Amino acid sequence: MSEFINQSFKNNIFDARYLIVSCFFPLLLLYAFPSFSQNKLRAEIYDARTNVPVEYANLKIYSIPDSAVFIGGFSDEKGIVVIEDISNGNYYGIITAFGFEDFIIHAIDIDERKNRFDLGKFFIQSESAQAFDEVVVRAEKEVIRTSFDKRVYATEEDMVSQGGSATDILNNIPSVEVDNDGNISLRVSGNVMILIDGRPSAMSGGAEGALDAIPASAIERVELITNPSAKYDPDGTAGIINIVLKKNRLRGTNTSIDLSAATGNLYNKSLNFNARNNDWNFFTNYSFRYQEGFRDNMNIRNGLVNDTLITLFQDRAGMDNRRSHTGKIGLDYKISSRQALGLSASGTYNDRWRTGDQFNLNSFNDTLNRYWRRTTYDPRNRQSVDLNADYKLDFEDGKGDLIAIATQSFGISDALGRYEEYFFLPSGQPLPEEFFYQFQTGISEESTFTGSIDVQRNQTDDFRYETGAKAIIRSQFRSNYLESLNQQTGEIEPNFDVINDFVFDEQILAVYGIAAHQINGFKYQVGMRLEQAFTQPRLLTTNEDFENNYFSAFPSAHIIYGEEEKKGEWSLSYSRRINRPNTWHLNPFPVFSDPLNLRQGNPAVQPEYINSLEAGYQKKWKNLTISGSLYFRQTVDKIQRVRQFFPNNVSVTTFANIAESYDFGSELIAIYSPFKWWKNIFSFNGFETRLNANVNGVNLRNSGFSYNVKYAGQFNFPDGKTTAQVNMQYIAPTFTVQGFFQRYAGLDLALARKFFDQKLSVGIRLTDVFDQQGFYLQVSDGPFIQESMYKWETRRLFLNLSYRFGRMEENKSRNRPSGSSSGGDGVDF
Repeated sequence: MSEFINQSFKNNIFDARYLIVSCFFPLLLLYAFPSFSQNKLRAEIYDARTNVPVEYANLKIYSIPDSAVFIGGFSDEKGIVVIEDISNGNYYGIITAFGFEDFIIHAIDIDERKNRFDLGKFFIQSESAQAFDEVVVRAEKEVIRTSFDKRVYATEEDMVSQGGSATDILNNIPSVEVDNDGNISLRVSGNVMILIDGRPSAMSGGAEGALDAIPASAIERVELITNPSAKYDPDGTAGIINIVLKKNRLRGTNTSIDLSAATGNLYNKSLNFNARNNDWNFFTNYSFRYQEGFRDNMNIRNGLVNDTLITLFQDRAGMDNRRSHTGKIGLDYKISSRQALGLSASGTYNDRWRTGDQFNLNSFNDTLNRYWRRTTYDPRNRQSVDLNADYKLDFEDGKGDLIAIATQSFGISDALGRYEEYFFLPSGQPLPEEFFYQFQTGISEESTFTGSIDVQRNQTDDFRYETGAKAIIRSQFRSNYLESLNQQTGEIEPNFDVINDFVFDEQILAVYGIAAHQINGFKYQVGMRLEQAFTQPRLLTTNEDFENNYFSAFPSAHIIYGEEEKKGEWSLSYSRRINRPNTWHLNPFPVFSDPLNLRQGNPAVQPEYINSLEAGYQKKWKNLTISGSLYFRQTVDKIQRVRQFFPNNVSVTTFANIAESYDFGSELIAIYSPFKWWKNIFSFNGFETRLNANVNGVNLRNSGFSYNVKYAGQFNFPDGKTTAQVNMQYIAPTFTVQGFFQRYAGLDLALARKFFDQKLSVGIRLTDVFDQQGFYLQVSDGPFIQESMYKWETRRLFLNLSYRFGRMEENKSRNRPSGSSSGGDGVDF
């Protein structure tokens, strides 16, 4: 696809270099400028059982009497931690390390007579049962964790999703919804950016069930970023969902096998292998998923044309089957005590084939005119590969790090559609002379290169900054071919009104800077991201170009005050985001999978921008955690689907920039554990939407209040080996500029039990107990109104088996992976 790379990008390479140098020159000055320390604090940390130095143990120094975090640092491979720039005063310290009990240093007095203060050696006790032969180490994780700009959900304990896919995981997370086509929405907005391991990926793109190819067992956690900082790509006006795949970090060699089967011919199997020592970590996994199911939908369209009521009724019943292979292989290598390199490759192969019969009835003034049957066969295939390399350097003074990442993502998909229509008179008599045949093929290719460099530094005890640069080079190619039966000649002929080749080239160059400061219990972070985008949609068939280059600034700000465990933590954040049109929005040639319900893009669609403001509060008690937020979103030039109806019973769905929209919302999440054996998660998200648009000279307005409620309860039996879980949710109608839609949710149940010293886990789960999950849509443009209902196979009974074996030991040195944010702990953000 290199021949499609936009020439304008080459002409602006000099500008890109100028932007990058402009960003990094102040950074180099700051890093090169020497820092003078007055007092140094030194300590040595050892394992009390083995007398081995503990690497990456965290020593935090707290001031007396307010117990505020003053400064901190991590120990090196020799167990030595050195903290500089510590002022005179009275302190106490706490040593924490994964797999060890906390160690308290009760009194640390620093005065001006001691330039170097040596605390001596500390021997910390390991927690019980941390190293075993052929036994899995278990630790209960927090279900939800929050930080400056994101909320993290641990998904490994979500039994309701066992045997499912990534979309099942996402659908159980507060504020996230998944529709029948696998489209993801966050706070009921579909303009969300999906990342895999923190990077854009072909594995997450498109609406062809790409995320269904990722099994739930391969996911470690999910991160929701509703108001991202300037460090993140600004795509996705609703925010970012980052799916983090598992990468085992236990020492030794270990293997796990997961198997599941469900009614309706659904099967999953996955194999995970990990080998690790002090210097390297090798990991690989493979998953296979096969699923059969039905997919039905019904459309009812009524329109008044010249005092005649025209009615179209469509009823489709068919199968929707999927098969996928997912794999990942990687190596992390510790070059030195301060340098690490990571290499990985992942990919999916996904087949989906749908068949069905659709009966169509056309009536005038409630009198049947004629009806016909349309048979469909439309298999689809999608393949994607991601190649990743990342390098991490911890600065020698322990106050920051540098991370460089390069990613190359490839994706290719092809779709085939074979359609036949058989017509009948109202009496049921066939009309063979009106037989209709249609054959369509589509090919889509995508190549995305992403290169970035990020630097984080704790310049002083309470001040941190980050800066970086990023380049994204993306090329997308779509080819569409359609041929149909000419009823006059009886020949199969190509339809040149639909046949087209469409190319979309996009290059984005970005730099950003973030500064964060802490004053006792008050923390704030401000940032700015500058981007230059070069885009060029091209219709190769008609030799048309639609170049659209634009420069954007994306500020962000976050403020946090208080502490969760005391009086609670208050937060306030702002960010500016963008939703860029893609080939789905821009390609003007129609898709003819249903000739009465066409879809086509609009090459004139411009990016939409959003201003997002959010205020939140979080408080932790012994058995209860409450997190609440109020948010406001203003969207300018909002991209939305618009449907037009015509007297010949044809509707065309396209995309347009409506004037603007406003969303006012509130979100509440509560985690309540009245007993150790009973955990409950409640979430509520309610919002009001106001829309205003002018489409083809027609003023459209709509508004309404919508909400969704989710509950997840987990029960641990007294034997310590058996767990039960229940999930349920309700989703109210959501309003669009031309109507509303509603997704019907359901109730899921699960039960699991451990055997053989917890090596083997056996579970059963029942999804959608009352078989009510579905989708309803109502759209109107004045004289016409259409209702659509969708139902697919959702009630299944699963049997899940999971077996883990091998020799493993907790990695007490806590080697930080390459590509992760880390550094000194002087500022505890």
